[in-house]
Amino acid sequence: MTTLASACPFCGMQALQAQHTGARDYITGHEFSVLICPACGGGHTAPIPADFSLYYPALYRRYRKSIAAIIGMFYSQRVARWLKDHPQPGSAFELGCGDGSMLAILRNHGWRVLGCERSQAAAQLARDVSGIDVLAGELDAVPADAVFDLILLIQALEHMKNPAEILTRLAGMLAPGGKLIIAVPNFGSWQARFGGKAWFHLDVPRHVSHFTIKALAALTASTGLEVQRISFESFEHDPYGWIQSTLNLLDPQPNRLTRLLMRLDSPDIMNLLHLFAACLLGPIAILAAMFSCAARRGAIIEVTCALRATVQPATS
Repeated sequence: MTTLASACPFCGMQALQAQHTGARDYITGHEFSVLICPACGGGHTAPIPADFSLYYPALYRRYRKSIAAIIGMFYSQRVARWLKDHPQPGSAFELGCGDGSMLAILRNHGWRVLGCERSQAAAQLARDVSGIDVLAGELDAVPADAVFDLILLIQALEHMKNPAEILTRLAGMLAPGGKLIIAVPNFGSWQARFGGKAWFHLDVPRHVSHFTIKALAALTASTGLEVQRISFESFEHDPYGWIQSTLNLLDPQPNRLTRLLMRLDSPDIMNLLHLFAACLLGPIAILAAMFSCAARRGAIIEVTCALRATVQPATS
């Protein structure tokens, strides 16, 4: 394993401070720390595993069909919101597309879509589930001359060791007038403060980077991008984060409910008790998500970016 350099990868500040020591991975039980930048508030997982294969099981974020259907409903609403700014279909690319749900929705609205997933198995799953074109590997798998009207980086940037390099390369793939939409967990949210090292969206070590608004603004600015819109609305992730974070504070085994919903565990008595508790916590979690979103302290940050005026867009 290797640790991050002492300088913040977001803003360049020196002297990162260790925090959330002993944060446990809910899959392996391994413990990690988060190094915090005192300037931008961003966090960086340490140590970073040399091999992530242990931390991404085959069923990682592959929820039961009923849960996936609910998430898909919220995804449809999110895509509909994006399409208000893009009434004419164009070309869309998503890095870290998961099962391809969002791209499939865009395709149904007439868009030409392409996805990319880190492994051949994940790419094939997206093809099977959503019937879209998905490349396997990193950005190098994308044709060098490819340009897109819309690029999505949804719940993906936090997983990447080199976020500045990724954003720089994606910025170079934007067509004239194109937009890059980034969604990441908000390390500066009320939910993150409430959960501490038990926060559901901390998700070490898979989440290598932990973004505040200030950290994300510094990173996008350094890569030639300009933030045009910020949103904290994420009802597919925010209320559940409150529920699972609360349960994590009460149970030494983290993310027990999530393991059940991902089919990593069978429905034993303890897991069913957690499911019952989640139902009781649901209304409170929805209210907490609504208030934190209104106060710009929601658990998820979504930013819409374009190239700065001084940066030349890619041309096909």
